[in-house]
Amino acid sequence: MLAAIRSAAVLGIDAYDVTVEVDVANGLPYWTTVGLPASAVKESRERVGAALFNAGFGVPPRRITINLAPADIRKEGTAFDLPIALGVLVGAGVLEPEAVAPHTFVGELGLDGTLRPVRGALSIARMLAARAVVATKPAFVLLRANLAEASLLRELFLVAPSTLTELVDWLSRGALPSCERVVTKSDDTDAADFSDVAGQESAKRPLTNAAAGGDGVLIAGPPGSGKTMLARRLPTILPALTTAESLEVTAVHSVAGLLDPTLGAVMRRPFRAPHHSVSTAGLVGGGSTPRPGEVSLAHHGVLFLDELLEFPRAVLEALRQPMEDGFVSIARAAASVRYPARFALVAAMNPCPCGHAGDLARACVCAAADVLRYRARLSGPLADRIDLHVQVPPVSIERLAAGAEGDFSSVLRARVEAARQRQRVRYRGDAYNARAPGRWLDAHGGLERSARALLGGAAERLHLSARAFHRVLRVARTIADLDASESITAAYVAEALGYRPRVEDTITSRLVERVTALEGSVTS
Repeated sequence: MLAAIRSAAVLGIDAYDVTVEVDVANGLPYWTTVGLPASAVKESRERVGAALFNAGFGVPPRRITINLAPADIRKEGTAFDLPIALGVLVGAGVLEPEAVAPHTFVGELGLDGTLRPVRGALSIARMLAARAVVATKPAFVLLRANLAEASLLRELFLVAPSTLTELVDWLSRGALPSCERVVTKSDDTDAADFSDVAGQESAKRPLTNAAAGGDGVLIAGPPGSGKTMLARRLPTILPALTTAESLEVTAVHSVAGLLDPTLGAVMRRPFRAPHHSVSTAGLVGGGSTPRPGEVSLAHHGVLFLDELLEFPRAVLEALRQPMEDGFVSIARAAASVRYPARFALVAAMNPCPCGHAGDLARACVCAAADVLRYRARLSGPLADRIDLHVQVPPVSIERLAAGAEGDFSSVLRARVEAARQRQRVRYRGDAYNARAPGRWLDAHGGLERSARALLGGAAERLHLSARAFHRVLRVARTIADLDASESITAAYVAEALGYRPRVEDTITSRLVERVTALEGSVTS
């Protein structure tokens, strides 16, 4: 008998239909799987066989052929264990084909017949919901550990059995019970707060601008000045995730296998802080079987790179494309996958190898050439993509002894949310200033004549690129939104220009590049 079981697989964070065809025919006992199965899929023979035997069903002593259609796409993972087992039972006459035909099944089988969770359950649920399969009320059969994420799609009919025996009993009786959905609650409590930071008021304003406009920030200063402390408090003033953003973030974490089954959906904006020894594949994604990297795990959140200049330059250069496009494309011989990567980059760095260049309290012991080479690890194109460059001085002992003071994170977050609301009204959607095209800014920016003249003159004198020109305009628009101003004045443009990389840093980078090129030519 031939059985066809509906299932699904995940490519990137998108799901696609897979039909598990099982043919149980006369012949010598043999089990073969076709349809480009990976090793984990081929090993399902042992898992499914042991699970059927220990669940009291057994495997018919016949020739069993399993095809995973479409057969031209490589199949990964263990989610096909359950549909394969059901196909064998239909082929053996234990289940009727009509009992399983309308439903979608995913799940890994334990040797004792218990069901185990799989990656990407939310992606499959989103695909089923988008196809409006709820009209006929077919069930999406998954594991209890995956129930929390799938519960976000309330229009789906979800069934979550614990064992294969339980599911077969339900299918035999034609009564699939709807399971109780898991409700995810947002937890806004956070031990960190901006009021904990003593001093550094000049750095809190650009960080607020970054939260309101989605801009990148580079914080430079000597060791112990509070760079990391400031960066780790940025998530406390970010606006709450929208429903659509929460679905995207949860889907990425589900595919990566990092989703906590007890929490369900990701309700807080991600904060990722990889170590400076991270590889390029670990940062932007990749591998023989592509997996999302840190930039995708920080989607709709913050990617914090502490000690920025300690990262290998090749790793940092890989950030340029996702920062510009908002996604990462990973091409392999078997397939090409695309992961979302709309994140706010926050980086911290020392001004020199010893960290005390420009510090009035302690003298720098680095040679001038070492300082030049150290700063040149941050290339000009990457620095040009970071909108806000902030210098933080060391905090005096007297200021620390006086205690922390300043606005609480809740106050700053209210200002940020009000600014984001103005941007949603302006752009008629979920777009924000950092992602607004230049023509939108020209049409809705409200740039005053004096501000336009100032920006044009500064662009000529500072040799700003076209990208830098529009980034200054976006930052000025965000500053105006925080002040509830409909127009961009010259004062806002001047403040935004002050956050650009310093001219001497740009000259230093170019000088080091020229010296390196000369040294290479002399050596050759």
